[in-house]
Amino acid sequence: MLSLTENLSKLESIKITGFTENSNFVEPNYAFISFSKNPKEALKFSKDAIDRGAIIVISQVNLQEQLKDKNLFDSNLIDHKDKYLEILFARSKKSIKILGITGTNGKSSTAFFLHQLLSFKDSNSTLLTNMPEVSNLKNTQFTPLTTPDNFLLHHFLKKSIDLKRKYFLMEVSSHGIDQRRISGVDFFAKSLTSFSKDHLDYHKNLRGYRKAKKSFFSPLDENNIVSIDNDLGKEIYSENKTTLTVSVNNKAADLYLDNNLINTPWGNLKNLLPIESKFMISNFLCALGLYGKIFNEIDINPEILQNVTNLPGRLQKTPLFEDKICYVDYAHTPDALKSVLDYLRSRYKGKIITLFGCGGERDSSKRGDMGKIAQEKSDFQIITNDNPRNEDPKKIVSQIIEEMHLKNFDIIFDRKEAISEGLKRLKKLEPDSVLLIAGKGHENFQILRGEEIEFNDTKILNDLRDVI
Repeated sequence: MLSLTENLSKLESIKITGFTENSNFVEPNYAFISFSKNPKEALKFSKDAIDRGAIIVISQVNLQEQLKDKNLFDSNLIDHKDKYLEILFARSKKSIKILGITGTNGKSSTAFFLHQLLSFKDSNSTLLTNMPEVSNLKNTQFTPLTTPDNFLLHHFLKKSIDLKRKYFLMEVSSHGIDQRRISGVDFFAKSLTSFSKDHLDYHKNLRGYRKAKKSFFSPLDENNIVSIDNDLGKEIYSENKTTLTVSVNNKAADLYLDNNLINTPWGNLKNLLPIESKFMISNFLCALGLYGKIFNEIDINPEILQNVTNLPGRLQKTPLFEDKICYVDYAHTPDALKSVLDYLRSRYKGKIITLFGCGGERDSSKRGDMGKIAQEKSDFQIITNDNPRNEDPKKIVSQIIEEMHLKNFDIIFDRKEAISEGLKRLKKLEPDSVLLIAGKGHENFQILRGEEIEFNDTKILNDLRDVI
């Protein structure tokens, strides 16, 4: 067994093009890192990695008999992983600015807006995304998780540096923070888009969730952009006055919308955005604040703002029938659903139908809140399956309707049938009425009894719209 010093020295002598701890992501001349303590499992995945082109395997169990000089064995690999990572990531991270965006809602939209702003300037940025619908756009990198594991994240960073990208935009989830997936990442700037109740199945209570989010920020940070339309944003700002603030309600914020002007510390910008919802405008302001922090100016032609687009499944609008509208939106938390419904109520004079459900095997504490908000903010509700996974859909629905005291709702478990019923009801309503299909947005699948089936709300909507 070689010493840590000898292992690191040998690793430095090998020309490696990438690294990962997932054998499925191995490419030619990669280093594969195996943390498995099971010799059979470690050998299996290591051989898979070598078959895919791995040049070296770093493992926690000794595989030198089987893999010969392709194996670096370290029984303390977990304790030493940062040392190996430093060698594997043998490029200066200072050559790229990493921007991290966290928040209960709005992470993806903010990152997407910022990526567009940088592309308008022809700046070379990587957008890390877990949305397949976006990953085919220029300079995007698909990740299976919102915030990938530490090794995969550094692999994506290395790839971006090799491509001479200047900026790396990523979402930072509370799970990613808690599980130290962003360990060793030096963020140039950070943003908090929003904060409300979510993920209590993982964090146990709101205090734990809040603590995880807050720990992403430090009083020593120099480039924070936070929304102060929530208590956590206000707390972060109170502890670090260099933080720039965003608000759609408070004109004392550093970035806010005042009539047709976007106010920023770098000057005002005429608002030509094709975006009306307050929540999406707040996300855009966070992106604009990050842009300003990068360049210390807002050198954007207002005319360009007309080209800003939203993510698929975020307030995605489809005109129907006679002056009636359907929106597909990803809103799957109480706060997000409230924001969308508030926007629709301010925009349309007719009735609002809300079609929604809640995911199975996820935070059940928000289900009653979702039902209550839907009933308070819309005229009729259709409760259906979201992604029940392996949980009983009847149990999920029973928890949703606990606080829905008016009986003006339908329960239709089959989501396609629910959308069909929503369209039939919409067709009978007065002009300027709206059907909101909430919860799944861009997703192309539905998880029922643990099985993924093909399903996209917008596709179903378009299939049904002409036959209703």
